[in-house]
Amino acid sequence: MKKEFYTAGELAKLTGVTYKTIRHYHMIGLLEPEQYTKSGYRQYGTQSVETLQRILMLKYLNFSLDEIRKILLEEDITDTFCKQEKLLLAQQEHINQILKAVKEIQKVSDAERWEKMLTIIHMTQQKEEIIKQYKESGNLQKRIDIHVYSTSKTNWYQWIFDGLEIKKGMKILELGCGNGLLWTEMHHQLPKNIQIFMTDSSKNMLQSAKSKIEAYAKLYKENNVEFIFLQKDAEKFNFEENDFDRIIANHMLYHVSNENRNNLLKTCGSLLKQDGMFFASTVGKTHLQELFSLVKGFDSKIEVPNWMTENFELENGAEQLKQVFSNVIQKEQKNDLLVPNPQAIYDYIDSWPGNAKDILKGQEKEWMKYLKDKISEETPYFIHKSTGAFKAFKA
Repeated sequence: MKKEFYTAGELAKLTGVTYKTIRHYHMIGLLEPEQYTKSGYRQYGTQSVETLQRILMLKYLNFSLDEIRKILLEEDITDTFCKQEKLLLAQQEHINQILKAVKEIQKVSDAERWEKMLTIIHMTQQKEEIIKQYKESGNLQKRIDIHVYSTSKTNWYQWIFDGLEIKKGMKILELGCGNGLLWTEMHHQLPKNIQIFMTDSSKNMLQSAKSKIEAYAKLYKENNVEFIFLQKDAEKFNFEENDFDRIIANHMLYHVSNENRNNLLKTCGSLLKQDGMFFASTVGKTHLQELFSLVKGFDSKIEVPNWMTENFELENGAEQLKQVFSNVIQKEQKNDLLVPNPQAIYDYIDSWPGNAKDILKGQEKEWMKYLKDKISEETPYFIHKSTGAFKAFKA
C-alpha cells in the first residue's frame, strides 16, 4: 500500500536506489525531504519520488549533476517528462542506425569492410553529436540568435523561398524538414493550392513541425495549402508519390552517409517532373572560420564542428549533383555577421556539439573576459558566413 511519507531507507527499498545514493543527492541539494520527524529523520513523499525519477532519468541520459540541478530548478515536471520522451526516442533512433550498420558490415567481403568501418565510425560521431543537441532545449535558439547580427537585408528563409520560385498549384517534397521553420516564416507568402510533403527521420521533429504549422491552420485552409507529414529515413529513401515540382533538401545532405547520398539524389531525380527543380542548401569551407579562430585563440583543444558539413558543401556539392542532374546552378548568399555582443558569442559556443562545453567549464569568467576584450559595440566582431544553394534540373 502506498504510504504518505517514507524514510530515506524506505525510499531506497521502494525504488531500488541505494541509501547511499539518496543520501548523496540530499547532501548536494538535489533531493530535499518534504518534512522531518520530531526526531530529525528525513521523510519523503510523492513529490520526492517524482524528483528522484527525474534525477535518475536525466542521469541515465548523460546529464551531469550540475545540469540536473539547473533543470530541476527551471522546468515544470510535465515539461521534463515530455523532454525525457524526446531524448529517449532520439537515443533509440541512434542505436537503431548503428545496429543496422553493424548488421550490414557482417554481410560484406573483407575488401568492402574497411569502407564500411569508416562509415560506422563517422556515423557514430556524427549522430552522437546531433543527438546531444536535444539535451538542452535552448541550443537551437542560441544558434539562431546570433544571426540577428546579419549584414544581409534579406533573411535566410526569405532568400531560400525566393530561390524556390514556388507557384500556385505546385506539389512539393521536403527532405529532412526539421521543425518546419521555412513554412511558418514564409506563411504569408505561400501561393494558393499547393501540396507540401514534409519528411524527416525523426518522429519528434515531424511533431514539432506539425505543431508550428498548426498555428497557421486557418490561413492554410483558406488558401488550400495542404501539409502531409511522413517519417522517412534519407539513408534509404523511397516514396510512393512522384511528379513533384520542387524537392527541397535544406542543410541536410551532409548528414546522409557518402554511400547512400548518390542513391538519394537518383531517387529524387526520378520523383521530379521533367521541368521540376531539386533545391539543396548548404555551407562552404570558409563558413564561420573567424568564429572558429576566435575560439581556438582561447584554447586550441576546443573542437570546431565544421567536420559535420564536409560531405556536401558549396565546394563539392555541384560535382555530386551533376552525376544525376544535367543542369546545376550554384547560388551564394551575401551574408556575414557583425556581432557587437560578447554574450551572443558565448551562448553560441555553449550550444556547440563536441568538447567546447567541457573545456570551458570552470573557465567561464576567463572566457567571457577574453570575448569582452575583443568584442564590443564599438568594435563588433566580423564573421563570414559562407552559405548558398544549388538548383538542379533534369535538362
